[in-house]
Amino acid sequence: MIAALYPSLLPTQAELSQMAATMSSPPMVAMMGNVYGMENLSQASVMTQECLIWLLVTAAIMNIFLVNRHTRVDEELGRLEMIRAFPVGRLTGSFAAVTFALIVNVITSVLTALLLIAVNIGGITAGGAFTFGFAIGATGFVFAGLTLLLAQLFSGAHGVTGAGFGFLGLFYIMRAVGDVRGSALSGVSPFGLALRTEAFYSNSSMPLIVLFVEGAVLAAAALGICIVRDHGGGLLPARKGKASASRFLRSPLGLAWRLSKGGALGWGAGLFLLGASYGSVCADINSFVESNEMMKTVIGAGAADTILDNYVAFIFVIMSMVVSVPVIMTSIRINNEERRGRLEQVYGRAVRRAELYGSFILLTIIESVFFELLLAVGLGAASGGRLAYGELIAAGFSYLPAIWVMAGLAILLTGVLPKLTSLVWAAFGYTFIILYMGRVMDSPEWVTKTTPFGNIPQLPVQEFTIVPLAVLTLIAAVLAFIGVRCYKSRDYVW
Repeated sequence: MIAALYPSLLPTQAELSQMAATMSSPPMVAMMGNVYGMENLSQASVMTQECLIWLLVTAAIMNIFLVNRHTRVDEELGRLEMIRAFPVGRLTGSFAAVTFALIVNVITSVLTALLLIAVNIGGITAGGAFTFGFAIGATGFVFAGLTLLLAQLFSGAHGVTGAGFGFLGLFYIMRAVGDVRGSALSGVSPFGLALRTEAFYSNSSMPLIVLFVEGAVLAAAALGICIVRDHGGGLLPARKGKASASRFLRSPLGLAWRLSKGGALGWGAGLFLLGASYGSVCADINSFVESNEMMKTVIGAGAADTILDNYVAFIFVIMSMVVSVPVIMTSIRINNEERRGRLEQVYGRAVRRAELYGSFILLTIIESVFFELLLAVGLGAASGGRLAYGELIAAGFSYLPAIWVMAGLAILLTGVLPKLTSLVWAAFGYTFIILYMGRVMDSPEWVTKTTPFGNIPQLPVQEFTIVPLAVLTLIAAVLAFIGVRCYKSRDYVW
């Protein structure tokens, strides 16, 4: 979909050259990687240099969740123990998971390549399309092997997820530093290696071979550990907790925080760094936007003195939608715990359902405020003094009601349709496509208004008005109220 837009966004060679020159600045190199092929630019090569890094990150996230779901999570829930009761080898579960991940990544690579060939924008070749596709698949397979290895080291699924995202952030930073400084550090990162394929230019296959070998070596090391470790345990010993829980931990809110704190801290650090990466562009924002029609269309820039404000407004729209992801995950966490049979032990004591779910809801509100604050601080800290913290915080907090509506929808589904809570992600996907791609596709204003984020005044460009914020807050409260009432009265879900 994105590739198909490039003939209208960057139709001339002059605009392609301007875009490539803008991406050569250090902040842009840190975000997206080195620019290559200046003497032979095409719509396909510029699209690759703008978009490939984000697709690599997406593939990494997909593989972390995929492999963890079919290894450590299944082991925690006792599913692998049931399989091992049959005449199968000790490596059956882990080998099946990594093989499945390999198949998924190969299919993703091939389909991506075939669809790019079908789109056939300027500069598309079969070799470049398959290089582009397999760069995504190879990077994903490295993270599949890495996650399989982490599943042998840690004894809990939360530890595996946290370590996986920690390595993802580390590899991204290594690539950014290596690309800016021109050092070999970038080549150590899977992201840096994948970008060195230079799709639709040199189409180098050696980085792809190295990536697949790295994934295979990681998977082999993981299988070697799996065959000797105890079932249910990890190679790294679990940290011993206190002999008795604190008074706070024995409360419903303490339980909600204990289950969510690892993800909350990880997301907080990631959002701060992401805000800083976008803030680093502010120093050259005028040349960045004025040099190409694509950014003018997306950001909606007008006069030179309003470009920065328009950029900040656009960043907060997109990043506030990103903030809603961990908030939604916290909102439906109680449903996941319930389906895994863990809440039976909690409800066996004198704990009210509404009180426990209310603790998770309170945590979602706190998280949303915390995440928007970190995003604003990161954006301001890296802007070189061009952005005022007060205005950034106000712009970020204005999106809280929209985030709460998404959380309210998740709470409603948990109470009314607990087996269909995944529908909230369909609503999130619709919102993201409408707001991110809507400006490029020139969607009508009323379509944007069908999403909660489309009704928020975009500070500092638009004038602040409290009416839509109050309406959205009321809608969120009603959705949450109905969800909690239904959760109190419905049957226990397995």
